[in-house]
Amino acid sequence: MKTIRIISLVTIAFLLISCTFNADFPIERTGDTETVDISEAFESDSEPATVRIEMGGGTLNLNGGSDMLVEGEINYNFYTLEPTVSREGNEVTISQKAKTTISLPQGKLINDWELQLGSMPLALTIATGAYEGKLNLGGLAITSLSISDGASSSKVYFDEPNATAMSNLTYNTGASDVELHGLGNANVSEIRFSSGVGDYLLDFSGVNETDIDVSVKSGVSSIKIIIPENVRAEVIINGELSDVNLTGTWTIENNRYFAGAEGALIRITIDMAVGELNLIAE
Repeated sequence: MKTIRIISLVTIAFLLISCTFNADFPIERTGDTETVDISEAFESDSEPATVRIEMGGGTLNLNGGSDMLVEGEINYNFYTLEPTVSREGNEVTISQKAKTTISLPQGKLINDWELQLGSMPLALTIATGAYEGKLNLGGLAITSLSISDGASSSKVYFDEPNATAMSNLTYNTGASDVELHGLGNANVSEIRFSSGVGDYLLDFSGVNETDIDVSVKSGVSSIKIIIPENVRAEVIINGELSDVNLTGTWTIENNRYFAGAEGALIRITIDMAVGELNLIAE
């Protein structure tokens, strides 16, 4: 897959929270790297957990394996990127909010997030600017997942089954390169994916014990959808998309494509007028 290069956007990507600011930006050099430690415990007698991650441009590595609700560290070298942590009960928000008057950085910008989540059931929301992300979510207990990013290069993995039922998975992205691996392990009943121009992979490998209703809305892009042999699939294409490439055994009825004979049903509706769609039945 082609990688979307985002260097030109990184210097202003930390403006992810709407605000008013001066039109003429002074230039300031980046400073020494600062580290903020994140350590937020789970309150067992409080409401179900929610973790919100709101960051500007940079890198995000997110994994499980913590005994806390969320922990890790954030390294940054420009004052507008200083993160804040707020919480109410088991609702934790880690964010970077731009000042009303800002300067643009001169020099290499550092904004690196290394975070780990705990195994308790939680709703996870991630909102970023132009960033590079690697999100290893397998084996967690995610009840809902919402990801929104700008020009990005992101990979999301469910390499182990999600430990609880996920009501919905929503991914909204701009011009980007996004890969979603192991969606058959997400234990999710509804997926909503919308994108601009880019390269996208939706891989439904995994245990696939749940029927999934999937909606894909995309601009001029290249989309690859992988259907494993342990499920049935119905792909419905709305619009006049003509560039559909098939790998494996498919049955075609007008604008509908069918694969598989047994197992859970993955029903995918695609709204995409122009671009390339690759359907792979393994």
